[in-house]
Amino acid sequence: MFCGIDVKPNANTLVSVLSACSSLGSHKLGKAIHAHSLRNLNENNIILDNAVLDFYVRCGSLASCGYLFVKMPKRDVVSWTTMIGGYAERGFCEEAVSVFQEMEKTKEAEPNEATLVNVLSACSSISALSFGQYVHSYISTRYDLSVSNLVGNAVINMYVKCGDVGIAIQVFNMLAYKDMISWSTVISGLAMKGCGRQALQLFSLMIINGVFPDDVTFIALISACSHGGLVDQGLILFKAMSTVYEIVPQTQHYACVVDMYGRAGLLEEAEAFIREMPIEAEWSVWGALLNACRIHRNDEMFDPIRQELVNKKGVSVGTFALMSNTFAGADRWEDANKIRDEIRRMGLKKKTGCSWIEVNPSIF
Repeated sequence: MFCGIDVKPNANTLVSVLSACSSLGSHKLGKAIHAHSLRNLNENNIILDNAVLDFYVRCGSLASCGYLFVKMPKRDVVSWTTMIGGYAERGFCEEAVSVFQEMEKTKEAEPNEATLVNVLSACSSISALSFGQYVHSYISTRYDLSVSNLVGNAVINMYVKCGDVGIAIQVFNMLAYKDMISWSTVISGLAMKGCGRQALQLFSLMIINGVFPDDVTFIALISACSHGGLVDQGLILFKAMSTVYEIVPQTQHYACVVDMYGRAGLLEEAEAFIREMPIEAEWSVWGALLNACRIHRNDEMFDPIRQELVNKKGVSVGTFALMSNTFAGADRWEDANKIRDEIRRMGLKKKTGCSWIEVNPSIF
């Protein structure tokens, strides 16, 4: 309809069509709309400028977005939140944190709930605990800001991802209303810390409070049982998914059960579980068994697992690397080298591992 318009479009028209371009990911047409606005509109319109900013963010043109953001004659909370969210969503979490710091310094706009959720998400991704604590402290000083479940859950998630489950539980206990995400996030944190029994106790409280779990909650619960060696409890929960809560198990749930068997050294039971699955076992399920075989130095299952993985589509380079390392650990160098050659033949490359450290309080 815009291409056939027979009147001069105004700023509102361009905002609407830019929204359509963002939804479609139509980079070329969106840039043309932006150029049209620069040529034909004389007055600055912050709503249109924010729409252009959002368009470039959604299309992944962060360089263009950053340039426009700096050049904007006026910026409001939507402008800042769009930049922070765009950086965080695309994995540029350090940049997202830097923009929030600049927002605080310039005082151009006051952060709202969306701003805080986005910057907390960025802190979670890079485990920036000290800066996450600063954001949490900032939230505590904003008496005009009603802490919703979105913000509360973002704070809990930040502490969980940064490894401070104790503070996460304190924040959780202070929430006026706890939804399913609140409960599941804390259960996940306890699972990562290996506190299986505490995770199960929290799950019981969750049910008592009338909050019903979803498929993500059960991934956290079975994972908690896996790390805590609670095989029987994990199997009961896995069965309860479908029989009690009518949640159909997905590949991730099956992989968690296999991992649970594997960590307990029950490799034959893990293989039997895979063979009896009602759906075809994907590579992640076989990868969990392979990792268990590596941990317990059981090389009898290597070849059957290898055969299953070779025939699967979409196997990650990490799984192939694990397979090669497993063969190497068993002194089967020829097989290890064959896997490495296969990785090179497919043009795959393992992503280099990395870690973060905070120093005064820059992130490196």
